[in-house]
Amino acid sequence: MLCRAGGLDRRDVLAGLTGVAAGGLNLAAESSGTDVCLRGDKIMDLHLSCHPSGSSPCPSPPSSPFSIVNFTPPTGPVRVRQPAHLADAGLVDKYKLALARMRALPDSDPRSFASQAAIHQAYCDGHYQYQVPIRPVPGGGMPPMPLQPPSAFDVHFSWIFAPWHRMYIYFYERILGSLVGDDAFALPYWNWDAPSGMALPEMFKDPASPLYDANRDPTHVDAYVVLDYIKGGDPVPFDPVAVQQHRYNQVVKDNLATLYNQMIRQGRGARCFLGERFCTSLEVNQASGTAGTLESKAHTGVHIWLGDASKCTTGYDGAQHCDNDMGFLGTAGRDPAFYSHHANVDRMWHIWADQLGGHRGFEDPEWLDTSFVFYDETPRPVRVRVRDVLDVAALGYRYEEREPLQWLDCRPTSRRAPKDTTTGTGGAARARMPAPVFPLRLRVGRNVVVPCVRRPTRNGKKGELQVLVFDAVEFDPCRDAKFDVVINVAPEVAGGVTPQWVEYAGSFVNIQRGGAKPGETIVVMVQLPVEDVFDDIGVVGDVDAVNVVLVPRTEGITILRPPTIVSQKC
Repeated sequence: MLCRAGGLDRRDVLAGLTGVAAGGLNLAAESSGTDVCLRGDKIMDLHLSCHPSGSSPCPSPPSSPFSIVNFTPPTGPVRVRQPAHLADAGLVDKYKLALARMRALPDSDPRSFASQAAIHQAYCDGHYQYQVPIRPVPGGGMPPMPLQPPSAFDVHFSWIFAPWHRMYIYFYERILGSLVGDDAFALPYWNWDAPSGMALPEMFKDPASPLYDANRDPTHVDAYVVLDYIKGGDPVPFDPVAVQQHRYNQVVKDNLATLYNQMIRQGRGARCFLGERFCTSLEVNQASGTAGTLESKAHTGVHIWLGDASKCTTGYDGAQHCDNDMGFLGTAGRDPAFYSHHANVDRMWHIWADQLGGHRGFEDPEWLDTSFVFYDETPRPVRVRVRDVLDVAALGYRYEEREPLQWLDCRPTSRRAPKDTTTGTGGAARARMPAPVFPLRLRVGRNVVVPCVRRPTRNGKKGELQVLVFDAVEFDPCRDAKFDVVINVAPEVAGGVTPQWVEYAGSFVNIQRGGAKPGETIVVMVQLPVEDVFDDIGVVGDVDAVNVVLVPRTEGITILRPPTIVSQKC
């Protein structure tokens, strides 16, 4: 099922009980990028308002705007974050004591565990609304009225994700340390990128411990975590002896390959790794940004994997959301494992920036000067900007590495399609292909072929990569959503292509969230870097088109327009 110079056999496209040729030709490949938002929004607390409901998650407002202080770098000892599954017993005991004291504080205290968990709920379940600021008019004069009413604001799904969560964890850690009188206290991180850490750490499993949370999937608590998580399938019991002896099963191998894809193969450049600009100057139902691989891969997989499908709550949107606590963003902060999970997400950002050449990320002033207000350990409201949190050393903490980064050497090598059959595609072959049928509603079990998607001619511009773009993917944000993308694979076998396979091009994943009305859909852009994929499967030189195969993993996704391949900076 490949685009060939001599023609594509239509029987290949229609082959297989689970394969459906519902795609079509892309007669004009893009060669320019997809910068639909050339200038992101600079978010400030003045532009945000929190709207309570029921047991309000909104933080206590400062006594006055003048009581907010600007962030200053910490002084004192360096906090050393240890891997949770290897953490010193003394650290575990101190964490239990600190969290017990945090839980004992009145809910109204901004340092309490209830208040800390509510921060994530407020920012991720639609309670916050963002008012687009009125931009100054060049040359003076009266500025225009705002172009649109306030909209639901979420710290996920854009370039805000990584720095906001770093701020959140930073203050959470300092509050814990202050409650036990230890300026060096450091939050242990859940080291799910190491084979021996690919299970819920033991410190979170004792029902009598303040680190315990009852709302976890009971079948997953003692199983291998699946970083490229798809609901369904039998969990595999975690075997600490096997991982210590480097006897890795398919779950571990897939996890390591998922991390390689997240960090290297598809994580080249700030846009691909950290996410697109937060931008409100888009279509009415267009999402304000796009998640990067740091958010969309292992981070989201762990959230969905740990949530309990039998536990549900009503969100701010009035809809029922299950998979509490970790599997729904509105309740995720109620599980202490959340904070160690996000400490490792933060560590992944640090590794990408310091070891993989990511550096600062973006240089856009709108990103660097975006700011939020958090209560510190005193408690005092502190305004902190993105530019304040780009260097973990300046923030007074570091990560202790006790195991090698095995995923660095896990570039995909398995192959579904023979390398020597990947040849160029002529115009005659494209002309015989079935016409595209879009909008395209995805159905689980019916893998979809979009044949002969043209590749752009290389323009030689430094730093540009080939990126597969779905510019309009529609779905219900209140539901989990996922589809995988593979290249040049027959549809009947595409469902078995995992991150270990060279033909794997990535995934679109959504974790259920609030902020929308029940049944309301949103549209997002999905961008998948495919430069390394093409190199690995041998799509080089005069090969001018590829077959894109969509593997739906959930229902409820509609792709409004055919995908394109563009050359752009990632």
